[in-house]
Amino acid sequence: MKLAVFYDFHEEGIHPFLMALRFRPHELDFSKSTLYIPIHAPFQQLQSTEILDTEAGITVLLEDLIINPAHPASIGISLSHIKQRHIQLRHDLPTIQQLWIRMTDIEEVLQMDIRSFYSWVSK
Repeated sequence: MKLAVFYDFHEEGIHPFLMALRFRPHELDFSKSTLYIPIHAPFQQLQSTEILDTEAGITVLLEDLIINPAHPASIGISLSHIKQRHIQLRHDLPTIQQLWIRMTDIEEVLQMDIRSFYSWVSK
């Protein structure tokens, strides 16, 4: 799995707005009920203009996000919710290769400002 964070320009500067989890074909295992993503993970920084129209994925909703004390510094994603919500897509997209998560949803679930973890760093 590769983690990418997309940034956009706002009045105060460049801020993260979207996290993309990218998987190789058949890497995302929907037989598991939950996937945990570390908040402090190496990630690729991309600008909003680098989102390709051809990159199909599934949006992770606020209600799909989970906090589990057994997995500190991580956010959980309910794969069972996503699978249930997108069962009809399985015929068109037999393998999902990307999940999209809004940064504001992650912050709301964690009840903290995580943007400092993902500050824009010039390369």
